[in-house]
Amino acid sequence: MNFLIKELVWRGHDTLGLDSTDPYEPDKDQIIAYMGQLEIAAMIGAVLVKTKAELDAITNKEDYTPAMVGADPDQNKSGYYQWLGGTWNYVRDLADSITRLVDIDGTGNAIRAKLRLGVSLSAVEFAVFVPIANNSGAVTIKVDDVLLPIRNGLGNELDPDDLQKGYPAMLTVIEGQEGYVLLNPANVEAVVLAAKTASIAARNQAQTAQGKAEDALNQLEVAVEQASDLAFKRFNKLYLGSFDDDPDTDNEGNELADGALYFKSPDKKLKVYSDVNGWVLATPDTSDFLHKANNLSDLPDKSAARSNLRLGALAVLDKITNTQIALKTIYGSRLADNAVTDQKLNSAKLNTLAAVPRIIAAAKVDTNGDVLWASNLTCSRTSVGGYEYEFVQALPSSKAGKYTVLTTADESGHIPRTTAKTKDGFKTGFVTRRTTTPYPFVGSSTGHDMVVIGVW
Repeated sequence: MNFLIKELVWRGHDTLGLDSTDPYEPDKDQIIAYMGQLEIAAMIGAVLVKTKAELDAITNKEDYTPAMVGADPDQNKSGYYQWLGGTWNYVRDLADSITRLVDIDGTGNAIRAKLRLGVSLSAVEFAVFVPIANNSGAVTIKVDDVLLPIRNGLGNELDPDDLQKGYPAMLTVIEGQEGYVLLNPANVEAVVLAAKTASIAARNQAQTAQGKAEDALNQLEVAVEQASDLAFKRFNKLYLGSFDDDPDTDNEGNELADGALYFKSPDKKLKVYSDVNGWVLATPDTSDFLHKANNLSDLPDKSAARSNLRLGALAVLDKITNTQIALKTIYGSRLADNAVTDQKLNSAKLNTLAAVPRIIAAAKVDTNGDVLWASNLTCSRTSVGGYEYEFVQALPSSKAGKYTVLTTADESGHIPRTTAKTKDGFKTGFVTRRTTTPYPFVGSSTGHDMVVIGVW
């Protein structure tokens, strides 16, 4: 609101920069507004004063009596008050939170402005003014002798041309930030406008591009249709369809092309045309195939097949008995004429025959206990004439000790003695008996061969 006081309505001298009123022609609008303020104050029992000091001089009011300080020199004291608890309590600023600054002058970086008559600066939250020049850097504004900076929303100094001549600017007051905040930097608005213009141009270009893309798509559809028609014609020239007999021409009555196909309905077979052989089956005749599920029972001549594979009579036997092996009565096989020379038919395979002792291990050892060659054995000399053997692959616990150790003797007649037989190995010692004392036995290291035979 525009707060009026009697000193302003009827000025006898310059007041607040205003000339004195004409004694014969006072401002009737100001008089009417001032009287209206008094009427409202009288109706609600409010106290209406110019300064806070004047208000403090008024006491002994009933609780909740309202009051208004309209134009205190300290603008922070202007506002609405309420009498409560024996004192005047500040309630809020005056209602003039949005105003227009007037009498703009100064420069683009140092602006001077005034408030409209009766507006309290302490109540202003938003102010609008029109700059008279562009700024070139940091800006200050002096409103009714109060000098404050103008900054952007981040609290930084304004950039050049944030304020532009003739372009309305809006300022606001934000708690915790010094001075005024410019809400609508002109150069930002220009960027936004340019971006909007560019966006409109881009949209127009996009619409043009869309039109061209639709034209290209239509052309592509025509090309695809033409290509499909051509492909169908080519396919129709090669694949003739279904016939009961071999056709003599293609579907258009032309000469058959090499590689043409058709399906012969009675035989349910696909045939292909060759300019050399005419119509032939395009796939092999499955009647010539052997079927896995028949287990070779569909061979036309099984005897001839066995002969071609050189299997002989051995191929039709379920088993071979020891008698047949001993008597060599497996006719038609190499066993019958002592012709088995396969090196893979070794002791390991013979051991699979029932009731035949199994060879567990074998080795050839020198006098130092070094193994010259071995099968499932390692050896170390533990003393003169003493050796310790260990199976590479240990026997099952149930077979521990159920084996015989055969060892060769040396030229002096040393004989082996086997001890400590376990599933993991055994020990041997070579000794000879003497009739003289005190040494009935004497040990001797000797190279030897070793064979271990299982007897289970």
